[in-house]
Amino acid sequence: ENNAGDEVVQIDNPDQRITQDIDSFTAVSLSFGITALTSVIDLFSFSSILYSIYPPLFGAIVAYATLGTGLTAYVGRDLSKQNFAALRSEADFRY
Repeated sequence: ENNAGDEVVQIDNPDQRITQDIDSFTAVSLSFGITALTSVIDLFSFSSILYSIYPPLFGAIVAYATLGTGLTAYVGRDLSKQNFAALRSEADFRY
């Protein structure tokens, strides 16, 4: 492969790096999936209980969560670009 100086660089043991990346990806994906499933189950069970006890409080909590999610998404919108840059730097460091 060519880098910015047009020098040929040999990649050492790419199979091991691919294996490490796949292992990390599957572990994170499995953890995320289990966490999401557990959260959805908790959301429905506790929401139904809270709504049966006091519906106005349920509405206030939904509004608060919606506002918090929107604010978090707005503040963190550039984090994916920064994460991509960090992963690219890490990949370049592996050469």
